Amino acid sequence: MTTSDAPVCQSCAMPMSKSAEFGTHADGSKHDEFCTYCFQKGEFTAPDSTIQDIADFNANMMVKEFNMPEDQAKTAAMEALTGLKRWQ
Repeated sequence: MTTSDAPVCQSCAMPMSKSAEFGTHADGSKHDEFCTYCFQKGEFTAPDSTIQDIADFNANMMVKEFNMPEDQAKTAAMEALTGLKRWQ
């Protein structure tokens, strides 16, 4: 198993290795904890999303992109999210 030193979004668990992948504060500076898909201009892009919403989205992506079985993808997605700052 390989590991990455890249930080992960504390909302969706996406690895962030490129500057464009980082979200932004209200002043436009890069946010070091959230990705651009989850956080822009100092606010969550989908503030009403639940952990289940994000887990379902991530699981669907894992099924499509990595040909992962759906039940395995759902379990992995939820496990990846439960320890993140947004969901504490």
